Amino acid sequence: MRKSKYYFYLNPHDEYKWTKCPKCDNKTKLRKYCLMIHYEEKTMNFNQLISLNKSCKFCPYCELIIGQKAEIEMYLNQIIPNFGFRFNPDNYFVFGTMDRKDWKKSQKEPLNQGKALDIVFRFKDIWGFEIRPAGWYFEGE
Repeated sequence: MRKSKYYFYLNPHDEYKWTKCPKCDNKTKLRKYCLMIHYEEKTMNFNQLISLNKSCKFCPYCELIIGQKAEIEMYLNQIIPNFGFRFNPDNYFVFGTMDRKDWKKSQKEPLNQGKALDIVFRFKDIWGFEIRPAGWYFEGE
């Protein structure tokens, strides 16, 4: 496993697209990341690593990637039935990123899970934010 990189927030709010960072209030940028997702059907002893090349909001000051939960789940809802299961939103988590060159290579030549984990950058931490009437606040405050 490679060194940890970035912080991550899975945004459950469709109506908030994060033009400003919820932590530092600086403007966010739009960047494309190869997100790594772990999906598991515990009752069937099935787990799968899924890579998703996706545009996300990014704060370069906080190193925070903000993924839209609805967009990620829409993709997973299309992919998971190919494995013979119905998508369950409780059965996945986003845990890191992959370099674009490694992602492109994996699209041509599938990786086994062990090798995939060797080239993934785990997130430093998963952050959470809550709404309060005057704005956003970091759960750690």
